[in-house]
Amino acid sequence: MKIAAGAAKGLEYLHDKANPPVIYRDFKSSNILLDEGFHPKLSDFGLAKLGPVGDKSHVSTRVMGTYGYCAPEYAMTGQLTVKSDVYSFGVVLLELITGRKSIDSTRAHGEQNLIPWVIHVIGNFNKLMQPKVTEDSGSTDFQ
Repeated sequence: MKIAAGAAKGLEYLHDKANPPVIYRDFKSSNILLDEGFHPKLSDFGLAKLGPVGDKSHVSTRVMGTYGYCAPEYAMTGQLTVKSDVYSFGVVLLELITGRKSIDSTRAHGEQNLIPWVIHVIGNFNKLMQPKVTEDSGSTDFQ
């Protein structure tokens, strides 16, 4: 979970400390690099966009990003906000917790897309958690 916390701090910097704010727009697990001490570093800012300034709530833009990580409201409207990155962070966090990829075509039909699968099994804690997480930390750490 230290990797997730470090990546969240990176997003916090982009959203709250950078002026103007920066929206990453392609936050995903493969864009989190680890240094020799396993400290996360965000990489690949090719799709990053300057965020809204002043009284603006969003930036209107062509939808870009990686399927499976893109916030549904951004995909439908093209209205980009920092909340779009927060959705993507949630997908990465679910990947860490479940041990599954955001999109995995090798899985059975109905289990290929992580988000609908999680919604379906959300009440079944043992099915949701990857075995390694529950073995290493005890399942009560995440409840």
